[in-house]
Amino acid sequence: MAMRWYARPEGRPLELRAAPRLASWNKASDPDQVRLKEYLDDSEALLADSRIDGPWALRLDVGLPESRPLLDAGDLDNYAYPLARRMGNSDLVSVWCTKEHRDHSLVRIAPAVQVSAPLQDVVVAATTASASTVRYKEQVHAAVAQMTELSPGAVRLELSFVVGPSRNWLNLWKPTIDSLDPLLGRTDPHRPWHPRDGRITELGMHVMVESSARNEIRVGIHASPVERDDSRMHSAASNPTPRGSERAAADALMAKRSGGVHANGTREFRDDDAGYLAWLAANPDGYVANVARRYSLNQARVHHASCRTISGQNPHNGPWTGPYVKICAPRLSDLQQWAVATVGAPVTPCGTCRARFTP
Repeated sequence: MAMRWYARPEGRPLELRAAPRLASWNKASDPDQVRLKEYLDDSEALLADSRIDGPWALRLDVGLPESRPLLDAGDLDNYAYPLARRMGNSDLVSVWCTKEHRDHSLVRIAPAVQVSAPLQDVVVAATTASASTVRYKEQVHAAVAQMTELSPGAVRLELSFVVGPSRNWLNLWKPTIDSLDPLLGRTDPHRPWHPRDGRITELGMHVMVESSARNEIRVGIHASPVERDDSRMHSAASNPTPRGSERAAADALMAKRSGGVHANGTREFRDDDAGYLAWLAANPDGYVANVARRYSLNQARVHHASCRTISGQNPHNGPWTGPYVKICAPRLSDLQQWAVATVGAPVTPCGTCRARFTP
């Protein structure tokens, strides 16, 4: 049974006018519920003109004050759930949520762009149990029980669900994450179903509705330490940057990385499939770094130009140079120089063609 994974939306965000609120199950008159409703009402009005037809993705970037520990509490699924529940419909197929120390929070809606599955370390759990039962958690837990706990620090987690038409996939988020203590660690060694999920600073969740699934639920689980280029999510407290300066620096950096020919001779293709495919044809012995549009190292890979995963017919029938740009060079050493100078770290070799890429 296939799974679907979607790119994190990177379009222009809207700044929230009301601070994001965590999910609350208290009675309607409780102050937490009142504030939650006010936040959801305001956010729904803010996003009214952003609604789109067809499969879509929602992204919420939560800004937290410097005084709040970033890797303890503030669970992202509890931030994402209320907004997704309020805004969601049958076409909502991907929800992303992040957190960092910042004085504002952002939200955006974008068309869902399908991407390749992570190339390694995806574990698949299968269950027919109700998500409200311990049996569901036990079956998910069994799938990750033999995995090594991630090193201390911030974590990126992606979950891809395959469900039948009668399932509400939003209700699967919390019990699934509660079952991942072998990966995340436990808050208390003697307390099951309470992982250290506060350390998740980037969360992506995707769904595919499959009529043949019936009562079965399948979930692909991919967890990894936050990459170096995302480090400000958990280091901003010790290295704060004024908001205006941060934006100016980001704008300057993106202008410098706007595409075309770079100083060391590497060639970047952004929204230019024809140019990219022409380069591949002219440089069959060259190398290609496949990197997210904003140069995030998450899921970035370096390939031989002839690698089937970045040439020929796109398996997802989408653009080659859309959500992911292509950095191309005849020599591997030029890509090494580009990666270290631009993103500060090497890019992982493709698991298919095994292109070597070392610092």
